[in-house]
Amino acid sequence: MQTETVKLCGLKEDEVLRRLAPFKDKGVNFDVVEDNLDVTITMTSELKKPAFDHIKSWVYRSFETEVYSAFGMGLAETAATLLKRNGRTLAVAESLTGGLVCAAITDIPGISANFFEGIVCYNKLSKTDRLGVKKTTLSNYGAVSKQTAIEMVRGLNVAPVDIGLATTGLAGPDGDEGKPVGLVYIGVGGGDFITAFERRLEGTREQIRKQTANLALYYLIKYLRGEVFTL
Repeated sequence: MQTETVKLCGLKEDEVLRRLAPFKDKGVNFDVVEDNLDVTITMTSELKKPAFDHIKSWVYRSFETEVYSAFGMGLAETAATLLKRNGRTLAVAESLTGGLVCAAITDIPGISANFFEGIVCYNKLSKTDRLGVKKTTLSNYGAVSKQTAIEMVRGLNVAPVDIGLATTGLAGPDGDEGKPVGLVYIGVGGGDFITAFERRLEGTREQIRKQTANLALYYLIKYLRGEVFTL
């Protein structure tokens, strides 16, 4: 029996199944489990290894930008491994996720060597006073914006921190600043390169918050691998 487990992030189960449809009836069974955009695909087959490897390669190409692990490691464990391997020190600022990212990353044993601090900055004053987000940025673009996410990350990047991760957005039940529920921004980076990603998410307040936390870890992984330009 041939078996392969691949982890990816950013897609709903129905989209994963749609992309896997061309491989149906090719001699490979697919078990798909999605948990707030964090997806595990387990492939099993009685095919011989060369034939199974051929199908696997096509599956990986179909999810090229979403795959983050081919070894069964989850988001937090993968991020922690890369932080250690790259000798980076992380700090996190969370608005709508309220500590979910920090809880996930600090659940990994030994992460204290690469994790400096986490800040839950729900209030606009916290963003300006604690992270140095400009008041003009908040007035011109709002707290839920790409510009604010980038400045949140910039405020985290004070030695010994050399990589920051930030979340801001609207989890509901109501929108704000004339923006809809589910609009989120995730900032990541350090040094001369800090960027932010916009996502439009769906679900309950809890689901949106968990989806955002998972995406934040995913973008951190991609950044640490130098793949952030491909997103």
